[in-house]
Amino acid sequence: MRSRPVRTRHGEDALTAEVQTSLKVEGKGTVETFEITQGSTLLVKDGQTVHTGQMIAEVAISDRNVRKSTEKATKDVASDLAGEVQFANLIPEEKHDRQGNTTRIAPRGGLIWILSGEVYNLLPGAEPIIENGSYISAEDVVAETRLVTEHGGIVRIPEQEEGKSGREVEIITASVLLDQAKVWLESHQGRDQYVIEAQKKQRFLLKAAPGTKVINGQVVAELIDERYHTKTGGMVKYAGIEVAKRGKAKQGYEVIQGGTLLWVGEECHEVNKDISLLLVEDGQYVEAGTEVVKDIFCHSKGVIEVTQKNDILREVLVKPGDLHLVDDPEAIKEKHETFVNPGEEIFPGLVAEELRYIECVTTPEGYAVLLRPVEEFPVPDQPSVPSQESTNETGRSIRLQAVQRLPYKDGERVKSVEGIDLLRTQLVLEIDTDAPQLAADIEILPDQEDEDVFRLQLVILETLVIRRDVSADQTQGSTETRLLVEVDQQIEPGAVVARTEIKAKQGGLVRGIRKEGEATRRLLLVTDDDVITLQVPSKSLVVAEGDLLRAGDPISSDIQAEDSCQVMKIEEETLTLRIARPYLVSPGAVLQIDDGNLVQRGDNLALLVFERAKTGDIIQGLPRIEELLEARKPKEMCTLAVHSGTCQVIYNEDDNIEVKVLEKDGTITDYPIGPGQNSIVLDGQTVEAGEPITDGPINPHDILETYFRYYRESKGFYESALLSLQKVQTFLVDGVQSVYQSQGIDISDKHIEVVVRQMTSKVRIDDGGDTTMLPGELIDLYQVEQVNEAMSITGGAPAEYTPVLLGITKASLNTDSFISAASFQETTRVLTEAAIQGKSDWLRGLKENVIIGRLIPAGTGFNTYDEGPALDSEMAYDGMAFTDEDDVIDDRTARNYSLDDVKPFALAGERLGSETVKPGEKKRSGLGLDPMIVDDDYGLIDDQVAGKLNVGLEEE
Repeated sequence: MRSRPVRTRHGEDALTAEVQTSLKVEGKGTVETFEITQGSTLLVKDGQTVHTGQMIAEVAISDRNVRKSTEKATKDVASDLAGEVQFANLIPEEKHDRQGNTTRIAPRGGLIWILSGEVYNLLPGAEPIIENGSYISAEDVVAETRLVTEHGGIVRIPEQEEGKSGREVEIITASVLLDQAKVWLESHQGRDQYVIEAQKKQRFLLKAAPGTKVINGQVVAELIDERYHTKTGGMVKYAGIEVAKRGKAKQGYEVIQGGTLLWVGEECHEVNKDISLLLVEDGQYVEAGTEVVKDIFCHSKGVIEVTQKNDILREVLVKPGDLHLVDDPEAIKEKHETFVNPGEEIFPGLVAEELRYIECVTTPEGYAVLLRPVEEFPVPDQPSVPSQESTNETGRSIRLQAVQRLPYKDGERVKSVEGIDLLRTQLVLEIDTDAPQLAADIEILPDQEDEDVFRLQLVILETLVIRRDVSADQTQGSTETRLLVEVDQQIEPGAVVARTEIKAKQGGLVRGIRKEGEATRRLLLVTDDDVITLQVPSKSLVVAEGDLLRAGDPISSDIQAEDSCQVMKIEEETLTLRIARPYLVSPGAVLQIDDGNLVQRGDNLALLVFERAKTGDIIQGLPRIEELLEARKPKEMCTLAVHSGTCQVIYNEDDNIEVKVLEKDGTITDYPIGPGQNSIVLDGQTVEAGEPITDGPINPHDILETYFRYYRESKGFYESALLSLQKVQTFLVDGVQSVYQSQGIDISDKHIEVVVRQMTSKVRIDDGGDTTMLPGELIDLYQVEQVNEAMSITGGAPAEYTPVLLGITKASLNTDSFISAASFQETTRVLTEAAIQGKSDWLRGLKENVIIGRLIPAGTGFNTYDEGPALDSEMAYDGMAFTDEDDVIDDRTARNYSLDDVKPFALAGERLGSETVKPGEKKRSGLGLDPMIVDDDYGLIDDQVAGKLNVGLEEE
């Protein structure tokens, strides 16, 4: 017998029969045989002794279609006792997946014992100062944490702020004090700012606010220098200057070698106004104070350049300089946008007196040359500001490096009216490269000699946070922190600043400290509360030291263990027991702890993996109805056989099952078994096409696809579609009925069949052939077949299609009637599309006729489209009487009467039930027509009524 181990819902180990077998029970002279079906649960093992009335198996129902399907489930096993882990008959096995993850599995069942004790969680970095086997008292120190400085320096302890949980210790590793510079607070444009004045009366603006931290490379202060400030915007050119891009891009370019900055000034007005507000022309030469745009005046004289886009005025440039008209434009074009030195001839008759920038422009008077003035700004190789440096005893250096930076690159055009700074001299913080993560604090200190003067100090601080002491809790003891340094004390790198001690809550025996080289995160104390002492004569004991006892196991000949425990020590008349608790682990469980680990109460020990029966009949009631009628694909759906044949079930060593089907023509088809699926076929069993191979719910789309492919091998498109749709229709009706019938509700099949018919009425066009239908189009099956019949008569290629199953939502939105579709969902979209396409609703279905208020085209009275003979007059008039002139016959009903039925009333000029004609009333026939109109060739009669009348006249 082939079986696999399982665990019952009561936690007992059992076996599941994977094939059908028989079970024999041999007694004294008797043999009893039981048939065990596939999927049965065996509660006994081979060769085990059983008693009368003992349950030996739970036999599953033999029909595999009604067999309960199972699914994989997991459950966490959590410890409700803190202590030490010990495995009993449990050997972990490591498994590696494709991603390289390692999982520890229990290949066989066993017990996980938790030996009681008090477990302490050690703080990060804490080291135990006790050893295994030692006995400690309450309030003894079990571990300590050391707070060590990395860089060393001078100790400073700031005042503790409210809201902060712990104290801080600051260690000054290096500092810079600008003792020759004075600092004071100034107010500029409503803002307070610190100004630094150096020895040479150089003034710096402090960029970093006091109390903030400055990182390496950040600007601390900037020189207030008006020498490099321009009056307007313009274009900058480098002459002999070399720069490098260091730091952030917005800080500019650092000057490596000095030279000269050439500045070609121009006045730029950025406006966004209509072009009609421009008061000057492009290329016009204007004087200073001229209004160029409404309410905008220029500050200098020069040539106007206008930039516009889509009749919107963007920019107005005023380029100062001397304007000279040129007779030969081609001769001067080569000197466009170049510099000309003093004394150099520009063209015959024009010599430059100063350094100028040549630009060719077009003016209203003609082509001209504009000689623009050029300003020179000398840039030294080194800044005039001295750098400030400092080095502490450990060799760490900090300094304020003076750096010259150019904010604009060579040839850049700067738009401005008020002017810009071409060169910035900055003081940048530099810390030695071996500690780039350090930051410096900006501090403003009062001068000891003059109270009105302040000094600037930059300090590199190493900030250490001292832990806040905590009282004893469940997972760790109380802590006590001691500060080992004093204010202004000089300490070396690696010195201990503070020590945090962890104290024991109770006394006990120390266990669980790791070996050397391994980090100890927890330690264990076996206290008096974890130990039970019994007075038992040693001669009567049946246990030994280290034995694990469950509740009820014998300790001696007359004493049993009341609780689970472990035997710790056996002395003369004294037995010492340690409280313990066992946890049963089934085969295949995932272990989350290791032998010897220390666990707290609530920690997960293992993850049990087991099978449980799926809910098969109703799932949860109406959700199952919705799943069927919306034609949704169920989760973990089963696999269906594509063709009929004989099954071949192969059981591999790694518990994987392979299912193959040998078809009648010799073809072997493999059916993969996915994770969580179980095979429900036996080796050698015969299956038909469309039958399930594995457990799980059936996908109705698979039924339709499988049967359509199966029937297509021997039948045509139409017949295959009808048969496959019939299979899925039966499945849907039975599925819906099974849900309702399981709750004791009886519904007639016709109500469900009306809905299912709409779901199974469409096909998807695969190949339109010679028809006008497009691939992918959803069309009714009968419409496609009508077109294909026409194609068979004309000899054209018919359309190929595949039947589709639509949910009720999608089916209702794909109906021909837009009134029916709009009343279900997406009303706005359906009505909008119908209006755009100019659709007509012919009111052929039930729903649209109900909405309009007409008689529905159904029931015994629906005979409008009957092509058979007219109803018999006696049957038609049975139970009917026209008793008054207000009696009305429906138009459709009137068409079923012949002229013979109404002729006696017309000739006699009488009505049924009325012998006289009312005064002033015309004589009418039973059809509501004047009998004289019949003889009048010019009378207008409805075509269908005329047909009835002609029949009556011909018979006469």
